Amino acid sequence: MNIEIFNNLQEDMSNIKNEIQPNANHSEEIELAKKLDAIEEYSVDRFEGEYAVLENRKTNKTKNVKRDMLPENIKEGSILQYINGKYTYKEELTKKESNRIQDKMNKLWN
Repeated sequence: MNIEIFNNLQEDMSNIKNEIQPNANHSEEIELAKKLDAIEEYSVDRFEGEYAVLENRKTNKTKNVKRDMLPENIKEGSILQYINGKYTYKEELTKKESNRIQDKMNKLWN
């Protein structure tokens, strides 16, 4: 990786952090993350001991994250958003995806 690109990226990230104030409204933080395309979406693939295996919904790459870093009461198939170092459970998106999969299964068997 070109060191200049890395330095520019590091500078951009510092500027982003400065734009997000510690007391900023959560919705403002989300809007800024959307503008910067800085929201990552994951689905919970499975649990392995104290880790959850998360699959990036865009790239299909997996990563292991300690369960205590994630919201409580999530299960396999739950959809999470990762914004500014925090995972958030997206209940409506999880329900929508679950219904979509159920519809596909119903069509397959009918």
